[in-house]
Amino acid sequence: RMLTNYVGDGQLIYYGVRFTSQVFPGATLTARASVTEIREENGETIADLDVSTTDAEGVEVIKGKASAKLAL
Repeated sequence: RMLTNYVGDGQLIYYGVRFTSQVFPGATLTARASVTEIREENGETIADLDVSTTDAEGVEVIKGKASAKLAL
């Protein structure tokens, strides 16, 4: 949800993550995304992102990549 709130509904064209550590119900999680590249593809501007989620202790529990169309 963090990504769609940032780039907008329907703009996410790729999302792939994996769990790197166990997450328990009720855990407090923090999601982050960093833009790694902005590029042109088929006449559209695309942002590539690294995505990460950490728990309250700072342990990375989810890691992956995403790409989204940008409306400039």
